[in-house]
Amino acid sequence: MKAARCGATSASPLEPPVAGRILDDIRRLAPFEPREDEIGDLANAYRIQDEVTDALLGDRPGRKIAGYKIAFNRPNSLDYYTLAEPCFAPLFSDQIHPSGIELPLAAFRELVIEPEIAVRLAAPLDGHEERAAVAAAIAACLPAIELMDVRGAFAHDPSAAAAVAQRIYSQGAVLGLESPIGSPDPSVVTASLDVDGTRLGEATGAAPQDPIDAIAWLAGRLARDGRRLEAGMVVLTGAHLPGHALPKRCEVRVGLAPLGSVSVRVV
Repeated sequence: MKAARCGATSASPLEPPVAGRILDDIRRLAPFEPREDEIGDLANAYRIQDEVTDALLGDRPGRKIAGYKIAFNRPNSLDYYTLAEPCFAPLFSDQIHPSGIELPLAAFRELVIEPEIAVRLAAPLDGHEERAAVAAAIAACLPAIELMDVRGAFAHDPSAAAAVAQRIYSQGAVLGLESPIGSPDPSVVTASLDVDGTRLGEATGAAPQDPIDAIAWLAGRLARDGRRLEAGMVVLTGAHLPGHALPKRCEVRVGLAPLGSVSVRVV
């Protein structure tokens, strides 16, 4: 079991702050560096994440925060990382793509995907709503493929804090069509992953968390930082199958029955 990290140490005065070095690595698609001692605990990791996010927002005109991803919300993940709650990172508006899009493999150092249920909100949530109000704020659930550039991180077995500081590898998502059925019973959702027509994974009832509960948690967690979920935002509610690396050009199709399917071509 992974031990919690604590007690950050100061970087050399000749080096830029750790957020600046993480930002440079992300921009250059450089190999992941854990920097555990500098990052320290989760509270500091989120402060670094904010600095990195703010800088990346400035890289593209019109780029904004379009939602969030939730990570480590499976019970065994919480245990492994010794977490009391899941973690989160923002999604950027220019990294939310429609099903069928072509994405260049060269834009990633190590592309990893996960099948997920995405939730689109019809109303803002400030974290003080009852569960019924959270459910009513969900406009639609969509099949989704989360996109991550892990850049070799998994070989380091990083702490949750090290991942959070680097935005939990977020590179957005590909979204399928909105389903008219609303929020499904997660126990009956069947996730499947096909790459170039070959079935590589399938599981029923594998959602890490009920999507309504995931949204309720995230709204409450953001409220602690004085933020809220806005109408129109998209939230990725956790992986239904293990992450799958895509080292070469391929076509990917993810099914999330009964919500539908979503696809992406990596070229």
